[in-house]
Amino acid sequence: MVRQAHHNIVTLSLSKGDVWKRLLPSNSVDLNPMAILKNIKDLNLQKIREAKLYRRFASLKTSIVLLGILVGFYILGTIFPQGGELEEYIEAGGRFASLVVFFNLLNIFTTPGFLITALLLFINLFICTIERLFVLLNQGIAKTEDLQFIPTHIFPLEINPHLEDALEGVREVFKKDLGFREQSSDPEMLDIGTDTKIIEKGWSYKWLTWIYHLSILFCFLGFFLTYLFSFEDEITLRPGEETIIKPAAISRWNRSWGRKPRELNFRLALQEFITEYNQLPALDYPGDKLSRLAVGMGWRDPKYLLKNESYFPKDWKSRLKVINLSPKSVIGEGNQAVLEKTIEVNDPLFYQGVTFYQAAYKQNLKIQVDDNPILLETETGKELIVPGIEGTFIFGTIRTGALFKRDGTIEKIRPFADVSFIKKDSAGKSEIEKLGKLEQDGSLVVDSRRISLKEFKEASILSYRYDPGVPILWWSGVFVLLAMSLRVFGAWYRIIYRIEERKGIPHLLLKIRIKGLMADEERLIHRLKYSLRKMTEPIDLDTPV
Repeated sequence: MVRQAHHNIVTLSLSKGDVWKRLLPSNSVDLNPMAILKNIKDLNLQKIREAKLYRRFASLKTSIVLLGILVGFYILGTIFPQGGELEEYIEAGGRFASLVVFFNLLNIFTTPGFLITALLLFINLFICTIERLFVLLNQGIAKTEDLQFIPTHIFPLEINPHLEDALEGVREVFKKDLGFREQSSDPEMLDIGTDTKIIEKGWSYKWLTWIYHLSILFCFLGFFLTYLFSFEDEITLRPGEETIIKPAAISRWNRSWGRKPRELNFRLALQEFITEYNQLPALDYPGDKLSRLAVGMGWRDPKYLLKNESYFPKDWKSRLKVINLSPKSVIGEGNQAVLEKTIEVNDPLFYQGVTFYQAAYKQNLKIQVDDNPILLETETGKELIVPGIEGTFIFGTIRTGALFKRDGTIEKIRPFADVSFIKKDSAGKSEIEKLGKLEQDGSLVVDSRRISLKEFKEASILSYRYDPGVPILWWSGVFVLLAMSLRVFGAWYRIIYRIEERKGIPHLLLKIRIKGLMADEERLIHRLKYSLRKMTEPIDLDTPV
């Protein structure tokens, strides 16, 4: 057994030596790294490209399959609310809770299936880009058949060869009249002759291909930056309040290294919270079936009413101020306002890579019962228990701010809220009774008790997000769509032509190749014939030149 082991070691050593001999140049005994890398490339690159797995990843069919799988993930991510809690999903009426938990459908973009698919697509596009690079680099060595000159159109040029240079005249037509540009050519490689010219017009497919593939690679770079470094959180600000931004969330990268959230080096102040409403009429829907049918068939015009429900939310805005803090400053020292902006739902605030969105707002109100000096505080939309009254109150959204009326005028709203009263009957069922509108400093009487709205406060709820991948995704996505559009809808022409003498008359021989939906060969031929007719107009030899 010892002898056998010794034999195996000697065999292994010899096999390694053979490998190194093959890697090293035959006329060199030095371990030249560049020579070794060159031999590795010559020895293994072609074998790798011919491997079945590599060819599968270099296939367009693989790209389509992976993109289809990602589309499925995106559809699921649209159906199921991402980033939410399971309890909130179930309370909102969400179904298939067991499947949601099993497949983690509320965080589907962080699941292994999505990440693995995205990684495979990245590898697929990377290999496709490498293969395209080989094609572009080898175009000067292995030209395709479309560059071989087999003329498809022949035009006689009826000009006086003693007075006109046919080749120069045709070149001017292509360059000035038709907007073509000349391409450098190697006659030995193309086998088309020294007197044959190649001209092109339109966007180069080579550069569009480069832009398209590189943009997709940058898209995936943006995805990974978003996955590793992004985080989001929200804050609640009241008018006149300032706060330092200290996210409770943390990026995956920092979490993996055990880092804790850090305060941002600026403060945010809410100077004013603005609410606006439109005055919209409510449809007075008929109660009986025949009247509803008449309205639905157009036999009767619908009627509208203006009532409390006509206050339709138009917009809510937050006027924010950013206060920058230098590294050595503390709150109250060295503060400097660097930016002010009024944000709304579709117009966020950007500062130092952080984006602040207007997400929602919050309202608190204080209620007085009779003349009791102790006020009861509650939040709109939540139940309030008033001592001495059997049941609970619910105060709706406080309407305040500006009202944009139908006649074009703007009116300041006197703050009010719609009040409902919930009371249980003897069977334990809840009955909801609408009490009406409660204005500020106004009152409603319930069970001989006077309920008054004394004051209210509003707060703006801001959602903020740090995502370094967004600019890369935005610009790379634009370039992907632009390059794809130019490739599909653009127009690209290549013409190979030469001038030949046939029976004493110069002839234009050419071959045309086009790409793109906007490319029109017939129109190009029509324009070329028109320009050639102008060039070959008869010349009066008696006229002095």
